[in-house]
Amino acid sequence: MSDIISQDIKQYSESFYRLIDKHTGICLDASKDYLVASRLAPIAKRHGFTHYEMLLKHLFLIPLGEVHWECFEAMTINETMFFRDIHPFETIKNHILPKIIQKNQTKKSLNIWCAAASTGQEPYSLSMLIKDTFPELDSWKVFILATDICDLALKKAMNGIYNVTEMSRGLSPIQIEKNFTKLENGSWQINSDVKKNIVFQRQNLVEEWSIQPKFDLILLRNVLIYFKPDTKIIVFNKLFDQFADDDSYLLLGSSEFILYENKYTMLKHDRMTYYHRTKV
Repeated sequence: MSDIISQDIKQYSESFYRLIDKHTGICLDASKDYLVASRLAPIAKRHGFTHYEMLLKHLFLIPLGEVHWECFEAMTINETMFFRDIHPFETIKNHILPKIIQKNQTKKSLNIWCAAASTGQEPYSLSMLIKDTFPELDSWKVFILATDICDLALKKAMNGIYNVTEMSRGLSPIQIEKNFTKLENGSWQINSDVKKNIVFQRQNLVEEWSIQPKFDLILLRNVLIYFKPDTKIIVFNKLFDQFADDDSYLLLGSSEFILYENKYTMLKHDRMTYYHRTKV
């Protein structure tokens, strides 16, 4: 009997992996069974199930809906911090933004897309960098689109409130003083002048998208490592169409690369590898 139960659990787990791959691009296998168990157990309890396996079975008895997305979002990785992996931000400050500013002198606009914004630290870091380093952009139209698949993460990002632990990761005392206001409960809230140019919205990278405007800089960091190769190619092709021009840039995570794709040209600056459209 136990063998039959184990086989059922395996069947439902594999079906769940196919479902999350189809709808989010996240590729899981049996090696992640422990992760599925730990992250879905609280959801199962909230919905009145004794074990997470019962929740998995339930997912295939009902149409795709809120419970499915609650489970999908539980499997997303929302690890982030302010100025995470400082080298990309140094490259943006010292190399990428000066080039974009030079080429956009006439239209005086700057469009950036953080395509995996999580709880907001990355887009807020970019906004702080621009405000504190490039005062000449005060008169420009600066737009930062911050998207993520996870509604809970986006809600926290839009609130812009962070606890002491989150504030201690990546921020200097000067940055905190300039860009945050301390609340009575000890948390910190991002200031309105940092937040004003950022728009948060939900976006699933594997679904159809219609995103405007075109972007001078796109950041998609530490997401594609969870995607299958064919899904990555689809995303790269869609990202290509979001560039403003051939002098727009794409930054991936430190362990992510574009291979066998002639639409993109690899560039290097100090310790950073990044990309722009291949010029015809």
